[in-house]
Amino acid sequence: MNQALDELSLDVPTALLVVVSSSLVAVLDVVPTVQALVGLPVLLFLPGYALLLALFPAGSSGNPGEGPSFGRFEWQPDLSLTERFALAFGMSVALLPVVGLALLWAGVGLNAAPVLLALSAIIVGGLAVGEVRRRRLPEGERFHVPIRRWYADVVRSFDQSSRVDSLLNVALAFAVLLAVASLSYALVAPGTGESYSSLSLLTQDAGGEFVAADYPEELTVGEQTELFVSVANAEGEATSYTLVAELQRVERTNGETTVVERQVLGSRTETVADGETWRTRHTFTPALTGEDLRLTYFLYEGDAPAEPSTDTAYRSAYVWLTVTEEPTEDAAAGDDAA
Repeated sequence: MNQALDELSLDVPTALLVVVSSSLVAVLDVVPTVQALVGLPVLLFLPGYALLLALFPAGSSGNPGEGPSFGRFEWQPDLSLTERFALAFGMSVALLPVVGLALLWAGVGLNAAPVLLALSAIIVGGLAVGEVRRRRLPEGERFHVPIRRWYADVVRSFDQSSRVDSLLNVALAFAVLLAVASLSYALVAPGTGESYSSLSLLTQDAGGEFVAADYPEELTVGEQTELFVSVANAEGEATSYTLVAELQRVERTNGETTVVERQVLGSRTETVADGETWRTRHTFTPALTGEDLRLTYFLYEGDAPAEPSTDTAYRSAYVWLTVTEEPTEDAAAGDDAA
């Protein structure tokens, strides 16, 4: 085992370390920025790199290899380091939709855990096949990441007789590190997009699906009716909401709407986590009668005022109802006699 580990190139254990780290970070629910930093290589680089290692385990010789010829083009059985890194990124991006479609077809869904598991399986499988194929090649023909040569070049660049050259190399290295850090932060930092909450009124169709349609239009006094109210939190943090429902008689004068009578139908308070949706069933019984009565729902962050209104509410939604009196016994008897 020790001999086998000693013969492994550094790219394989490094890639495996990144895969294990990304899995641990995802399981432990670490800060999203750290999750993105560790997870980006698993998404955008390592799957393609592992497949390329399995397909092309040989290093670049600089000479045309033996292979089939297609006119002016010849098949190259090896890749240069630049070509390998560029293709690794491209293949990884191309693999993402394929993995997503496969998971959807299998009915697993696109949650973080199955996606990470599928990509990790591709990476580990590609690295295993690639390492086996690479070990079968003569040592001088194997592909390897020239870390030692890079390190020697960096040390040599700072070992200059001129102090000015050394300072320039230090400044250049610092600029490169700063650029990489800035780009990484821009890729993984959480965006500062608009925060909002949405309020919607829903009904349930015959199939049990929630739809924003088929609202009740005509009711009678004392008739029990229900609606579903949905509140989606995209505020960036957990938020406490107060939901108030009223049946209102309104008057419209010169383009202004005035509430002249109201029936409070209840209120509810709920704390909703960021990114979650609160859906509640509201059952009510109208007591007001008339046409064009407004069934209004007011949403407040925190507590609601004693008299809610569309001007003070954070969000509001309404439907129009016509509520009639129940038929009297005399009228019902007259109808039966007729």
